[in-house]
Amino acid sequence: MADLNTNTKDKLTKKRIALFSLLVSIFLIAVKIIIAYLTNSLGVYSEVLNNGLDLVLVLITYIAIRASIKPADKDHTYGHGKYENFSALVELTIISLLSFFIIYKSIQRIIYKNFELNLVWYAYLVLALSIALNIIRVFFLNYAAKKYSSVAFRSNFINYTGDILSSAIVLTGLIFAKFGIYIADPIASMIVAVILIIFTLRFSFRIIRNLLDYIPAQVTENISNVLNGFSEIKKINNVKIHEVGNIKFINIGLELDSNLHLSQVEKIKDDIRSSIISKYPGSDIIIETRLALSENAITDRVKEIILNIPHVKDIHNIYIYNIDKYIDISVHIELTENVTLSDAEIITKSAENKLKELIAELRRIYIHIEDKKNEEIYDDITDSSENFIEDVKNLISHHINPDTCHNFTVLRKNELFNLSFHCRLDRRLNIKKAHSIITEIEDDIKGNFKGINEIAIHVEPE
Repeated sequence: MADLNTNTKDKLTKKRIALFSLLVSIFLIAVKIIIAYLTNSLGVYSEVLNNGLDLVLVLITYIAIRASIKPADKDHTYGHGKYENFSALVELTIISLLSFFIIYKSIQRIIYKNFELNLVWYAYLVLALSIALNIIRVFFLNYAAKKYSSVAFRSNFINYTGDILSSAIVLTGLIFAKFGIYIADPIASMIVAVILIIFTLRFSFRIIRNLLDYIPAQVTENISNVLNGFSEIKKINNVKIHEVGNIKFINIGLELDSNLHLSQVEKIKDDIRSSIISKYPGSDIIIETRLALSENAITDRVKEIILNIPHVKDIHNIYIYNIDKYIDISVHIELTENVTLSDAEIITKSAENKLKELIAELRRIYIHIEDKKNEEIYDDITDSSENFIEDVKNLISHHINPDTCHNFTVLRKNELFNLSFHCRLDRRLNIKKAHSIITEIEDDIKGNFKGINEIAIHVEPE
């Protein structure tokens, strides 16, 4: 409720400031028309045109402010903040055109000197009053521009700051004219016009960049720095920023640690929003997240996809390489013998496309094709290998208690033997020590018995 009341109060304050500026412009244009007519001063005429322009521009600003504070609707899903930018651009364009016209008239008077001035005392009073009123107006506009980050109020602030300067220059020109230096009046008006053009050009570039959705690189960098402060974020997929009026709409795509729970993900998203809003108040932030795939999950997906492709019989030697924010995959696949090289190309392309669709981080995949290996057939000769098994037990007795060794299996193929068995070690041993003992046993067996191809020893805690 407090936020709603504050928002309503802010809207009312913006309207009041715009209305005050409108009333000041109406008053100044009325009195300056009279003074310009009585004095025939080009400087005062330029002031009349300037204030007449102000009247139009304040009306545009007032209408724009009313439009920009409307809530978003189905036709303006990001709100109506662009109305402020548009009104400011119209205002600055008109100021520029008027300034060039004043320069043109000033040059005419400087060259031809075909003008007379009627310098009455109240002309000086009106210009002094104009300066005082504009100082008050500029104070409130500057306050509103900073508080509400309004480009419309900001452009008005620049305009009326220029008015103060222009009134001061015109007043100075009339003072010189009072002492017979009449050329000071068109010179003063030309100086005012040049200053206005410089101001309008600088601010116009900012408005145009905003209308074209330009976002300073520093803003994106600041948001990226916020995101990099969260260790749970594995990858930043995108950071998109769209600015409407004084509101930044920020869309962020992230990949998070796959071990996070839903509640943890929501907490991280809330923390990210708070961190960004502390830097850019009022921002509208949307965060899309997904859990990053672990290497095991990627391996499972590779197997699932490739093994379901026709003519693929087996898959092995899967390697995953993490490269910056991307991954490369290397894999060997076995194909049926009747597959041609042309068919193999179609199969590998199909595998690549399916994997890239499923794994967004995949940069490259290297597929090595092989023909399907023939099934290897072994003879189980365990029952007739009692003497061999006893010799093995005697050999390894200095490494381990041979009575703990059991479940021996001996397989033979083409005079080569594969030996496997179970044995028990002290349950207090660490993995490194247990592995060292098993390696020594394997080396001893291979060194003392010819034809041993492979040895598989399964260790159990004693």
